Amino acid sequence: MAARFKSPDLTSALLPIMVTERGVLAMLVTSQLLAALLAFAPMSVGSAWERLGLISLFIHLVSTTSLAVVYGLKTQLSKLSSYSEILIILAIFQTNTLILSLLSQHYIADQIDWTIATQHCLLGLGMQLFFIYLMSIYAERVETIKTLSKVELDALHARIRPHFLNNSLNAIAELTHVDPQAAEQATLNLARLSQAAIRTQQLTTLEDEINLSKQYLAIEAWRFGDKFEVVWQVDSCNLISQLPVLTMQPLLENAVNYGIEPSGNRSQIDVLIIDADEQIAIKITNPITHHDCNGHSGQGIALSNIKARIELHFGNRASLQTTIEQDKFVAELRIPIGAKV
Repeated sequence: MAARFKSPDLTSALLPIMVTERGVLAMLVTSQLLAALLAFAPMSVGSAWERLGLISLFIHLVSTTSLAVVYGLKTQLSKLSSYSEILIILAIFQTNTLILSLLSQHYIADQIDWTIATQHCLLGLGMQLFFIYLMSIYAERVETIKTLSKVELDALHARIRPHFLNNSLNAIAELTHVDPQAAEQATLNLARLSQAAIRTQQLTTLEDEINLSKQYLAIEAWRFGDKFEVVWQVDSCNLISQLPVLTMQPLLENAVNYGIEPSGNRSQIDVLIIDADEQIAIKITNPITHHDCNGHSGQGIALSNIKARIELHFGNRASLQTTIEQDKFVAELRIPIGAKV
């Protein structure tokens, strides 16, 4: 059976797309294509290049001024239904086309020909409908990408939950035999972690993420006793900036599993959070043994997971880099200051 052609959904919000850089560029390209078609059309008289210059000037003047009017009325237009929004946008373009057509005839030819003005409006209507069609396709593509990104984020988020839950449950199981009261407190901490992990919203403030990480470390502290300590240095003034839930916790879990656990000596994890170059830098340092320098597969999976999630949320505005400095593993996470995705 042949595939059926699916028309773009014109009820999608076009206004936010039209006034973006891509929307303006699409308008300029569409306008120039129409100007070229008219200038080099058969049966035209005079120099094609002179016609191209005049037609381009007229069409670009109509499109840019109309788009400026639409942008100025975006607050009012956004309150309307999608179809009403499209009709008013078309009316703005048509009115502007008619006015500029009459003015150009008056000042250039010193007379007004309503037939020419009607032709201008009809050509403009065709261009405007084509432009709206292109923007509808682009708007649907943007929504599709957002939906796919949401699905991918959910999958990445779900992969983190079982990992820390399993490790924490093992720690609590050990505590129940040696310290029931500590096991009870660890269970409460795990409950808070689980609640944060399964909530629908995927963003949290840096302050909440720090508190969540400390609750996780409290569970690990019962597991390892005095085998390690965590030194926090929080010098950021932007703790309300947002980042994906469970971003710091997997980094700290890696530090515990691959830095503290293999070491037979008392070790230290350093957490430094500072503002740097319009970003918040989160630097986590833990010791490593020589045979661990190449890393573990589990560690790589966690790092890849975090990189994928921050990229989906922030694009190239965030980064995660890892280095080895003097037998220490350093993970540095950077997110935009004041990020609110």
